[in-house]
Amino acid sequence: METSVKSARMHAMKYFISLLLLPVFVLAEIVSYGEDPFVMGMSIDAYALGNIKALPMQNPSPGGNVAFLEARDRKLGFQHTEGFGGVYQTDVLSGTQNNWSLVLFRGGVSGIPDTRDALLDFGTDGVAGTEDEDGSENNGKMDPGERLSINSITYFSTQQFLAELGYSHQMNPKLAVHGTARLLYHDLHAESGFGLGFHGGMLYEPVNNLRLGVEVTDALGTTIFWSSGLTEIYAPQLFLGADYHLKFKKVPFIFHPIFQAEISLNGEQSELNKGNWGYSSGLEIVFQNQLFIQLGRSSLDQFQVGALIRTKYLDLHYGTGFSELTTIAGQTHRVGVGFKLDEFNLF
Repeated sequence: METSVKSARMHAMKYFISLLLLPVFVLAEIVSYGEDPFVMGMSIDAYALGNIKALPMQNPSPGGNVAFLEARDRKLGFQHTEGFGGVYQTDVLSGTQNNWSLVLFRGGVSGIPDTRDALLDFGTDGVAGTEDEDGSENNGKMDPGERLSINSITYFSTQQFLAELGYSHQMNPKLAVHGTARLLYHDLHAESGFGLGFHGGMLYEPVNNLRLGVEVTDALGTTIFWSSGLTEIYAPQLFLGADYHLKFKKVPFIFHPIFQAEISLNGEQSELNKGNWGYSSGLEIVFQNQLFIQLGRSSLDQFQVGALIRTKYLDLHYGTGFSELTTIAGQTHRVGVGFKLDEFNLF
């Protein structure tokens, strides 16, 4: 009887895994850039330290490790990003309570002009109802002498939405694991896509002040079903991280170096500079557990900085990055605030 029960459980597990993997083999296209929009929603400290996902940060962020070993404060956080001079904007609401964490992300571009029906296709002479020798009237192209009708220009927006629910379980005083379920929705005006995926990771503290983290993003491949009939799979990635809190007796600062290796589990990743692996690193300087200065280098060789001011009731955070893209598209600024709900005695 016991053998038959075990056999039934094994059969059910194989069936469940087959359902998860089915989209990978049936009418699916593997993409390596699927996670890129959600990097803009990364928590500011994770971003400022080099796009860290392998280790848990002050606030949970999309695709980040949310495992923890000590009691975690009940916290509600909000952050806003003005990307590339304000063209791309994101809002992130995050929260933690007991073993659970939640991340809600919205990002998009607003006010995109649609000029497809605004062309005054009068030809190079600029006069309607005449025969142009070069055949430029009503040819569907904008030729010299033609212009757009301002009143015929319409505007639209594109948006991405993401919700992640994470759960952390402490195996023993030195080891914790976590799993995260995610729902995605893309609205690209002409098409839309709905997706489902999972993350998983662990946190291990072999000695005091040293943490080792592992995070697998898009485990089994996050599947996006588009209204056009196309199915896309976000390729999985493996993140390995380590950090250490270095203290000195006569120095009022704590130095917190951090390192992360990033490995593609399915081909090349755009985040990894078109390679199969990459690395990022960061340094956090802490003064009296109230002022945090963060410096980081991402896997794309982008230098990023951040600062956090901690008070009894809330945290104030700012971050930005410096790359060749910012000189062309404009600077990206991130601001955030975290409310320590336990200090307000509201519940």
